[in-house]
Amino acid sequence: MYTVVVFLSLMLAESVQAGNESIGVVVMHGKWGNPSGTMLNLARKLGQEGFLVSSPEMPWSGARLYDKGVDDAMAEIDSAVKALRDKGAKKIFVAGHSLGAAAVVRYGTRSTVDGFIVLAPGHFPESQNFRNQLARSLKKAQEMVQEGNANDKAWFDDLNTGSRAKSVRTTAKIYLDYFGPDGPMNFQKNIAALQPGVPILWVVGTEEEKGLRQMGDRGHTKIPSNPGNKYVEVNSDHMNAPGKAIEPVIAWIKEIAG
Repeated sequence: MYTVVVFLSLMLAESVQAGNESIGVVVMHGKWGNPSGTMLNLARKLGQEGFLVSSPEMPWSGARLYDKGVDDAMAEIDSAVKALRDKGAKKIFVAGHSLGAAAVVRYGTRSTVDGFIVLAPGHFPESQNFRNQLARSLKKAQEMVQEGNANDKAWFDDLNTGSRAKSVRTTAKIYLDYFGPDGPMNFQKNIAALQPGVPILWVVGTEEEKGLRQMGDRGHTKIPSNPGNKYVEVNSDHMNAPGKAIEPVIAWIKEIAG
């Protein structure tokens, strides 16, 4: 089992601000990433504000590469939330970048916290681009399931931003969990199924890849109405959006938490 890393004072400056100790934030990295990557500076700054911060390594990390399915990933978020509550957090926010942002949206279909933070959302298995480029692997996984080999491992194709690609070894069932067009990570369906009443901070980079921006914005137009919702553009590309969004993220959390 992968341990949730809780940044209570991890590598923080001495000027930790008091008064925010009752606020907990789960911070999730993107595809092939890890807690020490693109989300690290955001996690540090949240800690400097006095927030309790949990930065778990998720099943889509570079080290894990889909070793667990989506339901198990959601359970890992539950565990991170519980750990923060056990530390004294009274209000909880869940944040994610790219695939981590898509996981935030998925989590929002089944759980309610005090706020969701969607940073440069990515991973849209329902998109035509995914369907086209992953057609061979999707067909292979579907055939394995039909033949009763859903839990057998094989090599499948994966896509990432910047036209990056790699082969990943996981089970057919788990692969379809993350990449199946009609699977649990279908972004547009998850947006439509979001639990009402939870405010959402939605952050995009001005230099975001066109396809990602279009798919993300399409989803944003369908989120449940809430007076706390906020849409923010930062001067950034996809990968650097979390670092550029530090100030608006902190300001929004404080606003919503009251």
